[in-house]
Amino acid sequence: MEMLHIREKADAIKARQRGRDIAKAIGFSLVDQTVIAYTISELALQLISFSEKGHMTIRQISPSKGEPASGIEVRLFDHFRGSSRIHLQLIEKLADDIELSHDQLRGTMITLRKWIVTPLRMDSPNCAAGEE
Repeated sequence: MEMLHIREKADAIKARQRGRDIAKAIGFSLVDQTVIAYTISELALQLISFSEKGHMTIRQISPSKGEPASGIEVRLFDHFRGSSRIHLQLIEKLADDIELSHDQLRGTMITLRKWIVTPLRMDSPNCAAGEE
């Protein structure tokens, strides 16, 4: 897991590139790599537009322990102690899973996950009960 402090546009560019690199290493398609990079960039730019500081973490994830990574998780921490100022309307359509939590002491935490869609395997026949 890598923590990136987001204070200026250069930080947003670094986060965007790091997200794209991780997505590429996991095996996301070029289109999904672009969607992930765009999402990270938009969230980072929203953090910059406010005077408060924030940071994000980006990491590979897998559906269960022991399986190879097949997804990416981005966590955004907005250190603002009031109600959330991050707008998720567009971002919601780009992520597979979103969690939002708010704490008066720590601010808002947004967790986004995107999974690689794997095609169905047809190498072994699936038979119903009684079929051979």
